[in-house]
Amino acid sequence: MAHDHSVVDKVQSLNDIVEIISSYIPLKRAGRSFKALCPFHKEKTPSFIVNPDKQIFHCFGCNAGGDVFTFLMKHENMTFPEALRNLAERVNFKLPEQSSRSKEEVSKQQGLLAIYEKAYEYYRSVYEDSQKGARARQYVKDRGFSEDTAKAFGLGYALDAWRGLFEFLAKKDFPQSSILSSGLIQRSSDGNPYDLFRGRLIFPIWNSQGKVIAFGGRILTSELPKYVNSPESELFKKRSELYGLNLAKRHIPDTRRQLLVVEGYFDLIRLHEAGFKNSVATLGTALTEDHARLIHRYADEAVLVFDPDAAGEAASLRGLDIFLEEGLNVKLLTLPAGFDPDDFIWKKSREAFLERLEGAEDLFDFKLRVLNKRYPKDDSLGLVKVTTEIMDTLGHVKSQILLDRYIQKLSEAMRISEPSIRLELNKMRAKHRIKGENQTLSNRVAADPKFPADNIEATIIALLLSNTALIGQASAEIEPLQFRHPLSRTVLETLIDIYNEQGQSFTLPQVLNRLPDEATKAFLSRITFFEVNDAECEKAFRDCLTAFTKRALKERMDKVQGAIREAERNGEETGMLVREYQNLLLQAK
Repeated sequence: MAHDHSVVDKVQSLNDIVEIISSYIPLKRAGRSFKALCPFHKEKTPSFIVNPDKQIFHCFGCNAGGDVFTFLMKHENMTFPEALRNLAERVNFKLPEQSSRSKEEVSKQQGLLAIYEKAYEYYRSVYEDSQKGARARQYVKDRGFSEDTAKAFGLGYALDAWRGLFEFLAKKDFPQSSILSSGLIQRSSDGNPYDLFRGRLIFPIWNSQGKVIAFGGRILTSELPKYVNSPESELFKKRSELYGLNLAKRHIPDTRRQLLVVEGYFDLIRLHEAGFKNSVATLGTALTEDHARLIHRYADEAVLVFDPDAAGEAASLRGLDIFLEEGLNVKLLTLPAGFDPDDFIWKKSREAFLERLEGAEDLFDFKLRVLNKRYPKDDSLGLVKVTTEIMDTLGHVKSQILLDRYIQKLSEAMRISEPSIRLELNKMRAKHRIKGENQTLSNRVAADPKFPADNIEATIIALLLSNTALIGQASAEIEPLQFRHPLSRTVLETLIDIYNEQGQSFTLPQVLNRLPDEATKAFLSRITFFEVNDAECEKAFRDCLTAFTKRALKERMDKVQGAIREAERNGEETGMLVREYQNLLLQAK
C-alpha cells in the first residue's frame, strides 16, 4: 500500500541507520562516522561508510548508497513497502490501515502479489486433485522426482482449458483490469480473456523474500515452445531474479560461501533433491550483472554448471567476466556431452556429480582450454586471438594475487614472456581508462565524489543541502531543465518541491525518501558525504551560479551561432538570430 511522506519520514526517524546496519554487518567507528567492508561487493579495504548525523550510507567502491530504506531493500532484496513494514515493526509503529480503501486503490505491486499468490493456490490445488492433476503428477514421477520434492518447490498444474485460472481469479473479486495486468491472462484478437498457461506443469518463481512473483510453465507433450514464463512486470525482471534463491540462501555453508548456477528448472530441482541445496537457476536469460550482484550478496564463489554444448560453452564464457567484475571467484563444472545436470545425477549418481564438482575447473583453465580448441596456438593469428581474449578476462580480475598466478599460467601455456603479457595488459587498461574518461557527464558525476571544476551541478546540489536557505534563490535563478545530468535534475526538482511545501526545515533522509530510484539515491548520498564549510557556503554557491550561468550562455551562443551559419548556407534571413547573438554577448560581458 502507498503511504504519504509524513508516515515514511516518521518510520525513518524512529530507526537509527547505525543500529539497523550493524545488525547485518560489523561497523567500526571512524571519527564521526562508521566504516565496514561493503556487503554489496567484495573488498579487502573498507569503503562502506555510515554517517549517523545525516542518517545515510555510501560505498565508495561500488557506489551503493542511500538511507535506511535503501539499505534494507538492497541487502534483503525487499520492495519499498516491505522495507517500510519491516522498519515499522521494529519500532512497534502502526502503519495506517487501508481498510477504508477499495481494491482498485491498492497499489499495483501489492495487487500483483495478491493475484500471484491466489494463482499459486489454484495451480497447486489442480496439481493435487486426484483426477485433474493425475497427468502432471505422473509426468513428475516419470522424471524421477518424489512428491515431497514437488511439494517443496510448489509444483502446480494448469488445466488444458482456456479460462480455468481466469474464472478462479474473477470469483476472488479481483478487478478484471488487475487480472489482465498480471500477465497470466491474455486477450484474444476479439477481446476475450484466456489463460496464458494451459496444459503445463507450473513452476512458481519466488523472490529471495519468499513471495511468488512469476511462474514458469512446461508443456507435457512434444509441442513447442517447451517452456513459457509469465511476462515481466513491476515484480519480475528475468535479468534480476534467480530461481530457487529463496531456498538456496539457507543452505550456503559458512566455511565455503558457494552457489551453484544452472540453467533449467529441473536441473535446479534435481540438484536440491540430491542434496546440493546451495543451487540456483537462471530464468531463460543469459547471466547478467544483476545476477552477479545478487549472488555476491550470499556467496563468494559461483560454480557455473551449463550444458556441455556450444551454447552452454558460450554462456559460460560470457558469464566469466561479469562475475569477475563483481569480485566473485568463478569455477566451471563440465559434464559429458549429451548430459545436463538433471540427466547426469538421475542416470549416473549423486556421487558422480560430486566428483565432478570437486574437480571443477578454475575459470582461467576453462577459458584457455576452450580458446585453444577454437584457435591453433602454433599459428600466429591463433596466438594473438587466444592471448587477446584471455587478456580481456585478466582485465576484470580484482585480486593481484590471482592476476599474478594467471599471468604466469598464460606465459607457460602460450610460451610468451611475463613482461610482454604485463605490457599488453597495461596497454589495454590504459585504453579502457581513456575510454572511461570520455564517457558521458552523467556517469562521470555519479562516479566522482571530488566535484571537479566542471561538475557544477553536483556542487550546487551539495551546497543547497548544506544551506537549505539557498534553495529559494536557486529556484529563482535556475530552471531544473537547464541541468544536463538527469540525476542532479531530479534532485533539484525534489529539493525545490520540498522547500515550497515546508520551507527550509527538512532532513536529508526526507529528501532521499522522495527520490524515485536507487541510482538517484546513490548519487545524492555520495555528494552529500563531504562536509562544506558553512562560512564559505554562500560564496561558493554564488561562484557556482556564476559559472553555471556562463555555461548556459555559452551553450546558447554556440547554438545561435550554428543557426546563423545554417541560415546563411540556405540563403535565409539572419537578422533576428544576429540580434539574439549580440544580446547574448552583452549578457556574457
